[in-house]
Amino acid sequence: MTPDFPLLAGSFAAQVQRLRTTLGPTLHQFELLFGAWIAPWRLAQQDEGPHSRDRRWNLRLVFWTHLWQLAQAGSSCREAIRQAQALCRNAGRRPPPDPDSPYCQARGALPLERLQEIHDALVRDAAAATATKDLWCGLPVHVVDGCTVTAPDTPANQKAYPQQSVQKPGCGYPILRLLAFMSLTTGLLTAWAVGAWRQSELALLQSLWEHVKAGEVLLADRGFCSWGLLAQCLQRQVHAVFRVRGAHRRDLRRGQRLSRHERLVRWKKSVEPSWTIAPSRVLNNG
Repeated sequence: MTPDFPLLAGSFAAQVQRLRTTLGPTLHQFELLFGAWIAPWRLAQQDEGPHSRDRRWNLRLVFWTHLWQLAQAGSSCREAIRQAQALCRNAGRRPPPDPDSPYCQARGALPLERLQEIHDALVRDAAAATATKDLWCGLPVHVVDGCTVTAPDTPANQKAYPQQSVQKPGCGYPILRLLAFMSLTTGLLTAWAVGAWRQSELALLQSLWEHVKAGEVLLADRGFCSWGLLAQCLQRQVHAVFRVRGAHRRDLRRGQRLSRHERLVRWKKSVEPSWTIAPSRVLNNG
């Protein structure tokens, strides 16, 4: 966590802290720790397509094994497979095979729609369990920030998310720009948008307005401090809390004093930005 944000609050954060302080949690412990948050029927086999047959690498086992691997920084597929094998032996089930390929293929075939449903249910349940006293001034706060990440080096990804022009062809990876909302109360990522690295974070933000309701708070760094975004927040009745960008800094003593900690400062309208978003999708090479 950065110094700008408080520690996460709520029971979910307590479980995350418990996981971090546990030395080498097993896959069994990991599933017990987080299993209560995900309804068992959400990990049932698909009706058709990938994960429709109950194989040794079934949907539930692949989901928890992959989640455990993500939570253990630097863990290999071999370690994840050993954890899955131990879990199955303890439960009296036939363990999955030793080679990495079946696990990697099953992991690459995880249904994205099902994962999205699990995420959305977690966000709703966490919000429903949030008490008013845990909110900032009684208002939900959406923290927005962005970053860049690399994708698997496939022709399809290179076409959708081209690398920087300063790199020689074949020497760089596809670069994605990711913008995400985080709930300041629960610490969960509630929504995100993905585009090519050339797209600005302000442009990606335009596809996420449906996740911010009137009366809620949008919190961001100085990169989002612009006349256009503030005007959008006013139009949507969303409270905006941004750090002031250097170009907009003025002597606040010259504004109209409203109270001890409030002052009204007028900004001149800038050139209207041409924010555009090109729809795209991350391709997994399995």
